[in-house]
Amino acid sequence: MNLATRLSIIIILLVSSFVFYLLAFHYVRIGGMLSAITFWSAVWLMIPKRFFNMVWGEIKKGRAYWISASIYMTFHVLIYGAFYEALFGGVEYLPYVTVYFGAAVPPPLPYFVEYETEAIGFTFYLYGFVSDAIPYTIFLGLILSLLLGANVERVLELWKTVKAKKKSITLVVLPTVGIISGTSCCLSLPTLIIVTIAAGIGAVFSVLPILASPTYYILVYYILPLGSVALLTVNLRDLNRVLKCRFNRNWEIKSETKR
Repeated sequence: MNLATRLSIIIILLVSSFVFYLLAFHYVRIGGMLSAITFWSAVWLMIPKRFFNMVWGEIKKGRAYWISASIYMTFHVLIYGAFYEALFGGVEYLPYVTVYFGAAVPPPLPYFVEYETEAIGFTFYLYGFVSDAIPYTIFLGLILSLLLGANVERVLELWKTVKAKKKSITLVVLPTVGIISGTSCCLSLPTLIIVTIAAGIGAVFSVLPILASPTYYILVYYILPLGSVALLTVNLRDLNRVLKCRFNRNWEIKSETKR
């Protein structure tokens, strides 16, 4: 698909999303669902093709890829929302497991983009844990799952290379730390640190206004996942660079040349 065609499709999708947004004022569910699908399809097409080559086209998708990607997607969609419910005491035992589909009432036009992040959603009730999966978390979860699977495959490939050539395993440590750092952003470490410290000094009620503020909500729910995407992308890029090199007899790494 050339650039002109891609841009045309993106524009059509965004216009369609706005039309369905207007429809949602009269038909909340169907309008919200169509608006979210077209909006996030446009965002998907905005992502450079090189990214998808890195996480999909150039990766040998073995068992490790699918297992890590699947587990993370499940965590991100199901457990991520329940994590915050549990952290702030929103746990109530309900003796059933069910899924509820709902849609948000469309807000005024200035809040159009925010509306698209949560136009529709699935609420999962899991024996006392309540978790919401909205378009934004599902979209970012998919992107992060692809990144995680690709990173894990590249680390395993680097491990095999290092082991075969009997080099130091420290070459594998940093990329592994990068993967852990990238995925842990979505655990909202700032929240855990603040709550832990506050509990230790008996000042939990003093920090609750901070945790409940709109600014902090935007940080942990919207910005931190984007930070994870950035970290894992950089980590994968560096892994690809390392794997394009080979070890020589002097324990150095030199670029591989085509014969």
